Amino acid sequence: MKILIVGAGIAGLATARALELKGFEVDIVERRSISPTTGQGIFLLGNASRALAMLGVLGDVFDVAFPIDAQRILTSRGVVINDVATQTVWGDCGPCLALPRHKLIDALQASMTTTKVSYGISVTAVRLRDGIREVHFSDGSVDEYDLVIGADGIRSAVREFGFGGRTPRALNMSCWRLVVENHNQVDAWTAMLGKGHTLLAIPLSRSELYVYADCPVAQFGDGSIGVLQARFADFGDPLGPIIAALDDKVIAHTARLEEIPAGRFIDHGLVLVGDAAHACSPSMAQGAAMALEDAIVLAACLAQNGQIEQALEEFYKRRKGRVEWVQQQCHARDKLRGAADIVRNLVLRNFGDALYARSYRRLAQSL
Repeated sequence: MKILIVGAGIAGLATARALELKGFEVDIVERRSISPTTGQGIFLLGNASRALAMLGVLGDVFDVAFPIDAQRILTSRGVVINDVATQTVWGDCGPCLALPRHKLIDALQASMTTTKVSYGISVTAVRLRDGIREVHFSDGSVDEYDLVIGADGIRSAVREFGFGGRTPRALNMSCWRLVVENHNQVDAWTAMLGKGHTLLAIPLSRSELYVYADCPVAQFGDGSIGVLQARFADFGDPLGPIIAALDDKVIAHTARLEEIPAGRFIDHGLVLVGDAAHACSPSMAQGAAMALEDAIVLAACLAQNGQIEQALEEFYKRRKGRVEWVQQQCHARDKLRGAADIVRNLVLRNFGDALYARSYRRLAQSL
Protein backbone atom coordinates (compact mmCIF):
# COMPACT_ATOMS: atom_id res chain seq x y z
CA MET A 1 0.00 0.00 0.00
CA LYS A 2 1.49 3.31 -1.08
CA ILE A 3 0.67 6.08 1.42
CA LEU A 4 1.25 9.82 1.40
CA ILE A 5 0.81 12.07 4.43
CA VAL A 6 0.44 15.78 3.74
CA GLY A 7 1.72 17.81 6.71
CA ALA A 8 4.59 17.19 9.13
CA GLY A 9 3.05 18.64 12.27
CA ILE A 10 1.91 16.62 15.27
CA ALA A 11 -0.89 14.88 13.34
CA GLY A 12 1.27 13.96 10.36
CA LEU A 13 4.29 12.75 12.31
CA ALA A 14 2.16 10.78 14.77
CA THR A 15 0.28 9.13 11.91
CA ALA A 16 3.54 8.16 10.25
CA ARG A 17 4.82 6.68 13.52
CA ALA A 18 1.59 4.76 14.09
CA LEU A 19 1.67 3.37 10.55
CA GLU A 20 5.33 2.38 10.89
CA LEU A 21 4.46 0.39 14.00
CA LYS A 22 1.90 -1.52 11.93
CA GLY A 23 4.43 -2.28 9.20
CA PHE A 24 3.47 0.37 6.65
CA GLU A 25 5.89 2.60 4.77
CA VAL A 26 4.84 6.20 4.17
CA ASP A 27 6.07 9.44 2.67
CA ILE A 28 5.40 12.91 4.12
CA VAL A 29 5.44 16.26 2.38
CA GLU A 30 5.45 19.52 4.29
CA ARG A 31 5.04 22.91 2.62
CA ARG A 32 7.18 24.69 5.24
CA SER A 33 10.95 24.38 5.52
CA ILE A 34 10.57 22.79 8.99
CA SER A 35 7.78 21.12 10.94
CA PRO A 36 5.34 23.74 12.30
CA THR A 37 5.65 24.64 15.98
CA THR A 38 3.38 27.70 16.15
CA GLY A 39 1.66 28.04 19.50
CA GLN A 40 4.97 27.68 21.37
CA GLY A 41 3.76 25.60 24.33
CA ILE A 42 1.46 22.60 24.56
CA PHE A 43 -0.59 21.02 27.34
CA LEU A 44 -1.22 17.29 27.15
CA LEU A 45 -3.99 15.73 29.21
CA GLY A 46 -3.99 12.06 30.16
CA ASN A 47 -5.47 10.72 26.95
CA ALA A 48 -2.71 12.42 24.95
CA SER A 49 -0.09 10.84 27.21
CA ARG A 50 -1.72 7.43 26.78
CA ALA A 51 -1.59 7.88 23.01
CA LEU A 52 2.10 8.82 23.20
CA ALA A 53 2.73 5.66 25.23
CA MET A 54 1.01 3.63 22.50
CA LEU A 55 3.32 5.29 19.98
CA GLY A 56 6.33 4.40 22.14
CA VAL A 57 7.44 7.99 22.77
CA LEU A 58 5.97 8.86 26.17
CA GLY A 59 9.26 8.26 27.97
CA ASP A 60 11.12 10.72 25.76
CA VAL A 61 8.35 13.31 26.13
CA PHE A 62 8.09 12.83 29.89
CA ASP A 63 11.82 13.53 30.25
CA VAL A 64 11.43 17.04 28.78
CA ALA A 65 7.98 17.90 30.17
CA PHE A 66 6.63 19.47 33.34
CA PRO A 67 4.02 17.41 35.23
CA ILE A 68 0.72 19.21 35.82
CA ASP A 69 -0.96 17.92 38.97
CA ALA A 70 -3.65 20.58 39.33
CA GLN A 71 -5.80 22.88 37.24
CA ARG A 72 -6.85 26.07 39.03
CA ILE A 73 -9.38 28.66 37.98
CA LEU A 74 -9.35 32.12 39.57
CA THR A 75 -11.28 35.32 39.17
CA SER A 76 -9.53 38.26 37.54
CA ARG A 77 -8.75 39.48 41.08
CA GLY A 78 -7.00 36.22 41.97
CA VAL A 79 -9.67 34.51 44.08
CA VAL A 80 -9.62 30.73 43.57
CA ILE A 81 -13.02 29.43 42.44
CA ASN A 82 -11.99 25.89 41.44
CA ASP A 83 -8.93 23.74 42.06
CA VAL A 84 -9.04 20.19 40.74
CA ALA A 85 -6.40 17.48 41.02
CA THR A 86 -5.85 16.18 37.48
CA GLN A 87 -5.29 12.60 38.57
CA THR A 88 -8.84 12.32 39.92
CA VAL A 89 -9.84 11.80 36.28
CA TRP A 90 -6.61 10.86 34.53
CA GLY A 91 -4.96 8.65 37.15
CA ASP A 92 -5.60 5.37 35.30
CA CYS A 93 -5.01 6.89 31.87
CA GLY A 94 -1.79 8.88 31.82
CA PRO A 95 -0.01 11.89 33.34
CA CYS A 96 -0.88 15.48 32.43
CA LEU A 97 2.17 17.22 31.00
CA ALA A 98 3.25 20.59 29.60
CA LEU A 99 6.22 21.18 27.33
CA PRO A 100 7.48 23.36 24.48
CA ARG A 101 5.73 22.30 21.28
CA HIS A 102 9.00 21.80 19.41
CA LYS A 103 10.08 19.16 21.91
CA LEU A 104 7.00 17.07 21.15
CA ILE A 105 7.75 17.46 17.43
CA ASP A 106 11.37 16.42 18.09
CA ALA A 107 10.28 13.28 19.94
CA LEU A 108 7.91 12.23 17.16
CA GLN A 109 10.51 12.87 14.47
CA ALA A 110 13.14 10.88 16.36
CA SER A 111 10.76 7.92 16.72
CA MET A 112 10.41 7.36 12.97
CA THR A 113 12.77 4.97 11.22
CA THR A 114 11.65 4.53 7.61
CA THR A 115 9.49 7.58 6.88
CA LYS A 116 10.89 10.15 4.50
CA VAL A 117 9.86 13.79 5.09
CA SER A 118 10.23 16.19 2.17
CA TYR A 119 10.15 19.81 3.30
CA GLY A 120 9.37 22.85 1.17
CA ILE A 121 6.94 20.94 -1.05
CA SER A 122 3.21 21.55 -1.16
CA VAL A 123 0.37 19.68 -2.80
CA THR A 124 -1.27 21.54 -5.69
CA ALA A 125 -3.93 18.98 -6.67
CA VAL A 126 -5.35 15.65 -5.55
CA ARG A 127 -7.38 13.74 -8.13
CA LEU A 128 -9.10 10.37 -8.22
CA ARG A 129 -8.22 8.34 -11.32
CA ASP A 130 -9.30 4.71 -11.70
CA GLY A 131 -9.43 4.22 -7.92
CA ILE A 132 -5.97 5.71 -7.35
CA ARG A 133 -5.14 9.15 -5.96
CA GLU A 134 -3.03 11.20 -8.35
CA VAL A 135 -1.16 13.91 -6.46
CA HIS A 136 0.47 16.96 -8.05
CA PHE A 137 3.26 18.73 -6.18
CA SER A 138 4.65 22.26 -6.22
CA ASP A 139 7.96 21.07 -7.69
CA GLY A 140 6.12 19.92 -10.81
CA SER A 141 6.19 16.22 -10.01
CA VAL A 142 3.17 13.91 -10.06
CA ASP A 143 2.77 10.60 -8.25
CA GLU A 144 0.06 8.04 -7.50
CA TYR A 145 -0.99 6.74 -4.07
CA ASP A 146 -3.40 4.18 -2.69
CA LEU A 147 -4.08 6.47 0.25
CA VAL A 148 -3.58 10.19 0.87
CA ILE A 149 -3.84 11.41 4.48
CA GLY A 150 -4.45 15.11 4.97
CA ALA A 151 -2.72 16.22 8.17
CA ASP A 152 -2.12 19.77 7.01
CA GLY A 153 -3.99 21.73 9.66
CA ILE A 154 -7.00 24.00 9.81
CA ARG A 155 -6.19 25.58 6.40
CA SER A 156 -5.88 22.14 4.83
CA ALA A 157 -5.25 22.09 1.10
CA VAL A 158 -6.21 18.41 1.03
CA ARG A 159 -9.58 19.26 2.56
CA GLU A 160 -10.14 21.87 -0.12
CA PHE A 161 -9.22 19.47 -2.93
CA GLY A 162 -11.20 16.52 -1.60
CA PHE A 163 -14.02 18.10 0.40
CA GLY A 164 -14.41 21.59 -1.10
CA GLY A 165 -16.41 24.25 0.70
CA ARG A 166 -15.53 23.20 4.26
CA THR A 167 -13.96 26.46 5.37
CA PRO A 168 -13.10 27.18 9.03
CA ARG A 169 -15.85 28.69 11.17
CA ALA A 170 -14.92 31.77 13.20
CA LEU A 171 -15.39 31.60 16.98
CA ASN A 172 -15.25 35.41 17.44
CA MET A 173 -12.19 35.22 19.70
CA SER A 174 -8.55 36.12 19.10
CA CYS A 175 -5.60 34.98 21.16
CA TRP A 176 -1.98 35.54 22.10
CA ARG A 177 0.46 32.71 22.87
CA LEU A 178 3.94 33.31 24.25
CA VAL A 179 6.63 31.86 26.50
CA VAL A 180 8.10 33.95 29.32
CA GLU A 181 10.31 33.44 32.34
CA ASN A 182 8.50 31.95 35.32
CA HIS A 183 9.48 34.61 37.86
CA ASN A 184 6.29 34.12 39.86
CA GLN A 185 6.92 30.40 40.25
CA VAL A 186 3.54 29.34 38.88
CA ASP A 187 3.41 25.63 39.65
CA ALA A 188 0.13 24.50 38.09
CA TRP A 189 -2.22 25.08 35.17
CA THR A 190 -3.65 28.44 36.23
CA ALA A 191 -6.47 30.32 34.52
CA MET A 192 -7.90 33.71 35.43
CA LEU A 193 -11.32 34.65 34.07
CA GLY A 194 -12.51 38.19 33.43
CA LYS A 195 -15.37 39.69 31.46
CA GLY A 196 -14.95 38.03 28.08
CA HIS A 197 -11.20 37.65 28.68
CA THR A 198 -9.18 34.61 29.73
CA LEU A 199 -5.58 34.59 30.91
CA LEU A 200 -3.88 31.20 31.30
CA ALA A 201 -0.39 30.20 32.37
CA ILE A 202 1.15 26.73 32.35
CA PRO A 203 4.69 25.98 33.57
CA LEU A 204 6.86 24.30 30.94
CA SER A 205 9.69 24.02 33.48
CA ARG A 206 10.67 25.69 36.73
CA SER A 207 11.96 28.64 34.73
CA GLU A 208 9.65 28.83 31.68
CA LEU A 209 5.97 29.68 31.52
CA TYR A 210 3.58 29.26 28.62
CA VAL A 211 1.03 32.08 28.54
CA TYR A 212 -2.24 32.08 26.62
CA ALA A 213 -4.66 35.01 26.56
CA ASP A 214 -7.81 35.66 24.56
CA CYS A 215 -10.46 38.29 24.04
CA PRO A 216 -13.25 39.04 21.54
CA VAL A 217 -12.02 39.82 18.02
CA ALA A 218 -13.45 43.36 18.24
CA GLN A 219 -11.16 44.11 21.20
CA PHE A 220 -8.01 42.54 19.77
CA GLY A 221 -6.89 45.57 17.76
CA ASP A 222 -3.52 45.05 16.12
CA GLY A 223 -2.67 42.20 18.49
CA SER A 224 0.37 44.00 19.87
CA ILE A 225 1.81 43.48 23.33
CA GLY A 226 0.46 46.91 24.21
CA VAL A 227 -3.08 45.76 23.41
CA LEU A 228 -2.53 42.58 25.43
CA GLN A 229 -1.42 44.64 28.41
CA ALA A 230 -4.35 47.02 28.08
CA ARG A 231 -6.90 44.20 27.94
CA PHE A 232 -5.55 42.58 31.11
CA ALA A 233 -4.53 45.70 33.03
CA ASP A 234 -7.09 45.04 35.77
CA PHE A 235 -5.99 41.43 36.40
CA GLY A 236 -4.35 40.79 39.75
CA ASP A 237 -1.92 38.16 41.06
CA PRO A 238 -0.63 35.75 40.06
CA LEU A 239 -0.82 36.37 36.30
CA GLY A 240 -1.65 40.05 35.92
CA PRO A 241 1.86 41.25 36.88
CA ILE A 242 3.39 38.86 34.33
CA ILE A 243 1.51 40.58 31.51
CA ALA A 244 2.18 44.05 32.90
CA ALA A 245 5.94 43.36 32.97
CA LEU A 246 6.19 42.19 29.35
CA ASP A 247 8.64 43.96 27.09
CA ASP A 248 6.94 45.26 23.95
CA LYS A 249 9.58 43.43 21.90
CA VAL A 250 8.54 40.00 23.16
CA ILE A 251 7.42 37.67 20.36
CA ALA A 252 3.86 36.42 20.65
CA HIS A 253 2.01 34.10 18.32
CA THR A 254 -1.41 35.56 17.56
CA ALA A 255 -4.43 34.01 15.88
CA ARG A 256 -8.17 34.15 15.48
CA LEU A 257 -9.84 31.10 16.97
CA GLU A 258 -11.67 28.95 14.44
CA GLU A 259 -13.07 25.46 14.19
CA ILE A 260 -13.77 22.82 11.58
CA PRO A 261 -17.07 21.21 12.57
CA ALA A 262 -16.66 17.44 12.73
CA GLY A 263 -17.75 15.78 9.50
CA ARG A 264 -17.36 12.75 7.27
CA PHE A 265 -13.87 13.48 5.97
CA ILE A 266 -13.28 10.18 4.22
CA ASP A 267 -13.48 9.41 0.51
CA HIS A 268 -11.93 7.01 -1.97
CA GLY A 269 -8.31 6.73 -0.86
CA LEU A 270 -8.53 10.02 1.05
CA VAL A 271 -8.86 10.87 4.75
CA LEU A 272 -8.26 13.85 7.02
CA VAL A 273 -6.79 13.71 10.53
CA GLY A 274 -6.10 16.22 13.28
CA ASP A 275 -7.01 19.88 12.87
CA ALA A 276 -7.66 19.38 9.15
CA ALA A 277 -10.69 17.30 10.16
CA HIS A 278 -11.84 18.78 13.45
CA ALA A 279 -9.99 21.86 14.71
CA CYS A 280 -11.76 23.29 17.74
CA SER A 281 -11.55 25.84 20.52
CA PRO A 282 -8.55 25.28 22.83
CA SER A 283 -10.82 25.25 25.90
CA MET A 284 -10.68 21.43 26.20
CA ALA A 285 -6.92 21.21 25.43
CA GLN A 286 -7.65 18.36 23.04
CA GLY A 287 -6.11 19.47 19.73
CA ALA A 288 -2.95 17.35 20.05
CA ALA A 289 -4.76 14.53 21.87
CA MET A 290 -7.34 14.15 19.10
CA ALA A 291 -4.59 14.16 16.46
CA LEU A 292 -2.61 11.48 18.33
CA GLU A 293 -5.72 9.36 18.79
CA ASP A 294 -6.61 9.75 15.10
CA ALA A 295 -3.17 8.41 14.21
CA ILE A 296 -3.48 5.32 16.38
CA VAL A 297 -7.02 4.44 15.33
CA LEU A 298 -6.37 4.99 11.62
CA ALA A 299 -3.27 2.77 11.67
CA ALA A 300 -5.16 0.07 13.56
CA CYS A 301 -8.07 0.15 11.09
CA LEU A 302 -5.73 -0.09 8.09
CA ALA A 303 -3.81 -2.98 9.66
CA GLN A 304 -6.99 -4.88 10.53
CA ASN A 305 -8.64 -4.44 7.14
CA GLY A 306 -6.74 -4.69 3.88
CA GLN A 307 -9.54 -2.93 2.02
CA ILE A 308 -8.85 0.79 2.26
CA GLU A 309 -12.46 1.92 1.88
CA GLN A 310 -13.67 -0.41 4.62
CA ALA A 311 -10.80 0.65 6.87
CA LEU A 312 -11.64 4.34 6.39
CA GLU A 313 -15.30 3.66 7.13
CA GLU A 314 -14.34 1.92 10.36
CA PHE A 315 -12.01 4.79 11.25
CA TYR A 316 -14.82 7.30 10.77
CA LYS A 317 -17.23 5.28 12.90
CA ARG A 318 -14.70 4.87 15.72
CA ARG A 319 -13.75 8.55 15.83
CA LYS A 320 -17.09 10.24 15.13
CA GLY A 321 -18.61 10.16 18.63
CA ARG A 322 -15.41 11.11 20.43
CA VAL A 323 -14.63 14.05 18.17
CA GLU A 324 -18.21 15.35 18.34
CA TRP A 325 -18.13 15.07 22.15
CA VAL A 326 -14.99 17.21 22.35
CA GLN A 327 -16.47 19.90 20.15
CA GLN A 328 -19.72 19.91 22.12
CA GLN A 329 -17.79 20.28 25.38
CA CYS A 330 -15.70 23.10 23.88
CA HIS A 331 -18.89 24.97 23.02
CA ALA A 332 -20.29 24.42 26.52
CA ARG A 333 -17.08 25.57 28.21
CA ASP A 334 -16.79 28.65 26.02
CA LYS A 335 -20.42 29.51 26.75
CA LEU A 336 -19.79 29.24 30.49
CA ARG A 337 -16.65 31.38 30.20
CA GLY A 338 -18.72 34.06 28.51
CA ALA A 339 -21.47 34.06 31.14
CA ALA A 340 -21.89 36.88 33.65
CA ASP A 341 -19.16 36.80 36.29
CA ILE A 342 -21.49 36.07 39.18
CA VAL A 343 -23.12 33.14 37.35
CA ARG A 344 -19.88 31.68 36.03
CA ASN A 345 -18.09 31.94 39.36
CA LEU A 346 -20.99 30.40 41.26
CA VAL A 347 -21.17 27.45 38.88
CA LEU A 348 -17.42 26.82 38.95
CA ARG A 349 -17.18 27.21 42.71
CA ASN A 350 -19.96 24.73 43.41
CA PHE A 351 -19.84 22.36 40.46
CA GLY A 352 -16.36 22.79 38.96
CA ASP A 353 -15.03 19.38 39.96
CA ALA A 354 -18.15 17.63 38.68
CA LEU A 355 -18.02 19.54 35.39
CA TYR A 356 -14.35 18.64 34.94
CA ALA A 357 -15.08 14.97 35.52
CA ARG A 358 -18.08 15.02 33.20
CA SER A 359 -16.11 16.67 30.40
CA TYR A 360 -13.10 14.37 30.54
CA ARG A 361 -14.11 11.01 32.01
CA ARG A 362 -15.33 9.80 28.61
CA LEU A 363 -11.95 10.68 27.10
CA ALA A 364 -10.12 8.80 29.84
CA GLN A 365 -11.83 5.64 28.67
CA SER A 366 -10.07 3.44 26.13
CA LEU A 367 -10.03 4.26 22.44
